[in-house]
Amino acid sequence: MKQWLLIAALAFPILGLGGLMALKAYDQRAGIEMTLPVQGFDPRDILSGRYVTYRVDYGPEDRCSEYLFAQNFSPERQDTAQEKEDLRYESLEKHQLCVCYPDPADPRSAYWSDCANLDRSRCMVHIRGECEWNNFDAGIERFYVPETQANAYDQIVREKGADLVIKVNSEGKASIVDLKLPVSIEEWEKQKSEENSNSGSP
Repeated sequence: MKQWLLIAALAFPILGLGGLMALKAYDQRAGIEMTLPVQGFDPRDILSGRYVTYRVDYGPEDRCSEYLFAQNFSPERQDTAQEKEDLRYESLEKHQLCVCYPDPADPRSAYWSDCANLDRSRCMVHIRGECEWNNFDAGIERFYVPETQANAYDQIVREKGADLVIKVNSEGKASIVDLKLPVSIEEWEKQKSEENSNSGSP
């Protein structure tokens, strides 16, 4: 009996991990592919380890908390200055929100929307996430890279940006497919080596 319990205890985490990997692979296959521009943080998050973290440009011109404030504020209410300030602060707190894409091939077509009231005639694809303090997070804001390449990835993304390829399923769940750098790591390292050599020349 104890032997079976030990086997079950060892097998459960492996099966669980396998299930998560299978679910992620399914999401990537089943979704609609999109490409979004990203820009790295400066300075680098030293706690990110083997993950490269970045800001995703989801497309809408206005920031997400500004949208929430505009949705809740009405000039006809004639709120006091303090009430307006309270409403603005509430808009900065964490809220579930969606970003809609009438044309998935053009991220600039995007607009914010209440996830519960999506206009399916316009919103061909939507990404579900959370807005807090004007930052929209859909769970695709970091990308795993080999430890030996993490520093190069981070520098390239911070200085030149990159393109994030994702798949979005019908429920608005986005999954990362790839992070495409504007230059290869080999080209980047060669360029940096030449710059260092030139800076050291008399």
